[in-house]
Amino acid sequence: MVITLLQALVYGKKRGFFSGLLFYLLLSCFSSQAQTLPAGFSRVQVASGIAKPTALAFAPDGRLFVAQQDGTLRVIKNNKLLTTPFLKLKVDSNGERGLIGLVFDPNFASNKYLYVYYTLANSTRNRISRFTANGDVVVAGSEVVVLDLDPLSSASNHNGGAMHFGKDGKLYVAIGENANPAQSQDLNTYHGKLLRINPNGSVPAGNPYTTGSEQRKRIWASGLRNPYTFAVQPGTGRIFVNDVGQYAWEEINDATTGGKNFGWPAAEGVSTDPQYDNPFYTYKHAYGTVDGTGCAITGGVFFNPTTTNYPAAYQGRYFYQDLCSKWINVLDLSGATPKRESFATNLGYYALGLTVGTDGNLYYLERSANAIFKIIYTTNSAPKIVQQPVSLTVTAGQSATFSVAVSGKTPFTYQWQKNNANISGATQATYTIASTKAADAGNYRVVVKNSAGSATSNSVALIVTGFNNPPVAQIITPAEKSFYRAGDAISFSGEGTDVEDGTLPASAFSWSVDFHHDTHHHDGPPVAAGVKSGSFTIPTSGEVSPNVWYRLLLTVKDSKGLTHTTYRDIYPYLATISLVTQPAGLKVTLDGQPINAPFSVNSVVGLERSIGPVANQTLNGKTYVFEKWLHGGTATQTISTPKENTTYTAVYRESNTTTMRLEAENAYLQGVIVATGHGGYSGTGYADYNKLSGEYIEWTIQAPTAGIYNLSFRYALLSGTRTLRLAANGTLISSAFPFTATGQWTNWASKSVSIDLKAGINKVRLTSTGTMGPDLDYLEVTPSSNVSVVDLRIYPNPAKSYLQVELPATPSANCTLTLYNNQGTPVFSTTRDNQNPKNQSFRIPVANFPKGLYILKMQQGKQEISERIILE
Repeated sequence: MVITLLQALVYGKKRGFFSGLLFYLLLSCFSSQAQTLPAGFSRVQVASGIAKPTALAFAPDGRLFVAQQDGTLRVIKNNKLLTTPFLKLKVDSNGERGLIGLVFDPNFASNKYLYVYYTLANSTRNRISRFTANGDVVVAGSEVVVLDLDPLSSASNHNGGAMHFGKDGKLYVAIGENANPAQSQDLNTYHGKLLRINPNGSVPAGNPYTTGSEQRKRIWASGLRNPYTFAVQPGTGRIFVNDVGQYAWEEINDATTGGKNFGWPAAEGVSTDPQYDNPFYTYKHAYGTVDGTGCAITGGVFFNPTTTNYPAAYQGRYFYQDLCSKWINVLDLSGATPKRESFATNLGYYALGLTVGTDGNLYYLERSANAIFKIIYTTNSAPKIVQQPVSLTVTAGQSATFSVAVSGKTPFTYQWQKNNANISGATQATYTIASTKAADAGNYRVVVKNSAGSATSNSVALIVTGFNNPPVAQIITPAEKSFYRAGDAISFSGEGTDVEDGTLPASAFSWSVDFHHDTHHHDGPPVAAGVKSGSFTIPTSGEVSPNVWYRLLLTVKDSKGLTHTTYRDIYPYLATISLVTQPAGLKVTLDGQPINAPFSVNSVVGLERSIGPVANQTLNGKTYVFEKWLHGGTATQTISTPKENTTYTAVYRESNTTTMRLEAENAYLQGVIVATGHGGYSGTGYADYNKLSGEYIEWTIQAPTAGIYNLSFRYALLSGTRTLRLAANGTLISSAFPFTATGQWTNWASKSVSIDLKAGINKVRLTSTGTMGPDLDYLEVTPSSNVSVVDLRIYPNPAKSYLQVELPATPSANCTLTLYNNQGTPVFSTTRDNQNPKNQSFRIPVANFPKGLYILKMQQGKQEISERIILE
């Protein structure tokens, strides 16, 4: 996720957050360009040596807690990083997993509770746990599991992890979709959501979804991709969620009100689809470090501290930062629409975790520097050294760098001195000796001046020890220009030598893998340290961009502490996936996002991709429904990118009376055990166009008991009037059952009648005195109040994510439930022992099915119960 010094790559879609330290990012703690901030502001390093920081939070007493991805929680107290960690958890730190979130209980001062979000060491899921503090360390054995989240896929990215307490005292938790976009719209999983829970993990009152699964009841907002950070405004309780985008846009979403759906994967950025909630603010992706554009929003905070010396104009504003573009921007929220302003530029790479300290200053992390920084403000005009240089001990031939940070009125002039004498040309905030020698040893300081005065830094020592040849690292395998497929196991081996030490032992070896994507990278699969050879496996899911590769790095260290790093890049085999439709010009989904076909994309061979249909599309005035993929398989399916270029064709058919006749054929039979027979002209066929007189349509109904039943019919006519005759068991019920023209296919005339049915088999027939067409939609049968029937309960209907099914208890042990799509094709089936109370209530997941009409049938011997289901 760093813009590399060795390769210029085209920036496109992205994604991932965390990164290891690139060996070639020389002196990344200090930019070659000075930081640019408003007058009076300065960036100051708070602490360094924090390996791969992921999140930070202030305790009410002013201590700063910082999470490391490896499971270590560190404490900074009185501006010092404590040696002893507060907590050390066993975690899976692969990719973007690990210890990635923390928050303090609002009553921490009395109960000493803090909460962390981490990935279990067995990689199965992320967990939210509560711990109790005892001073600067955790109380041993105090972990209380608050909530275990849903199982993780093999993809290690998009975990989210941010946590905050709201104004209401509830715990809000942001969770990524784990590189499975469809999960963002599935209300039966936590993935891709903002949760609202009680501090003990239970469901609080006031959440938008009060029924259904336990996941659904905890959800506050949905349709999120990777909400790595979010913020709650002190006082107002306003919630802004910073959601990392994919192709073009970064989003700040207002989730103050529960129940919002921010649209991912169907929408990214501003959408015209009214079923989704648009972002409060967006910014574009761009190359390089252009202020206001970037690659990933990784921090945001409302500036409402209790006390601060920042100018009053910043109160109530929203600060946010980008991972790659080295800036912090600020939104003025005072108007009807937010107004963006630049605040800081030319900061370090991989900035994240922006927050406000108890001292009223902004704080944030820089993973490229393994450090924490704060931004301070002073009204002093004269220069003030706010970050002093530090003493150094180096081996002759190594570089040495001194640096300071200064506040005051700009511009400044700098003059570095050795032993109180000016050094020619040393006139920047940073002074570097590229290759030290014994004569460079001495005391160094800098004199800083501006128009209002001057300041002199502390004098610090440079000690230069005797020359020592650095070691040399060599990667033997994999070979240069190696390639991979997703799922491959990559073997590696290397050697290390040193002039003074000779051949270096395995204990001197350190390996790492970076996964590069466009202009940035994040951590790749973990590899063992202290070995000369080993292997790692390329995952089959995760980032879908073709502009990716893996970099294997080997670092060797000699006995005097000098190191050398080398690397080997491994590139992917690519193949083209083409998506087309019949007829041409319709839409399909790729990785959950709707796209216009025909569409082609390069993909890493072996990488899993999701393809699916888009239901009920209109093209040239005609409506189409999905029928099948030419290659077979379910409507929404996961494919493994093949070795050869491959075309996948989605077949759609025009939505016409065939579908409506199918509805009549399956019927809508509610509350009665039925067997749906279907007659027609001459005893076969359907109610259809232009048939001869004497057409009929017939249903077979098995009533559980004799009594009065209510029958309802719907009929569509473009013009004229159709008079039908209704008979039950051969007895004429009505000789004049008229239906008047509705004028449109989609409008229906309805008729209802009560008839007396016998227990057992009944034949109900509608007969036309002329042609029956255009179309009969359905028969609905409901018992009157004096009839006791077996009932199949299904809800919600219409449904989006799941169907809750409650089976009737019947004397027979086994029943089969089958869900049919509007083509009559079974898409789900299960057999249940519904004498067992545990089997009488269960869920059918339907989030991945195309929307439209479905029929759910319960079959028990020769008996059926059928329900008409609408999926939205």
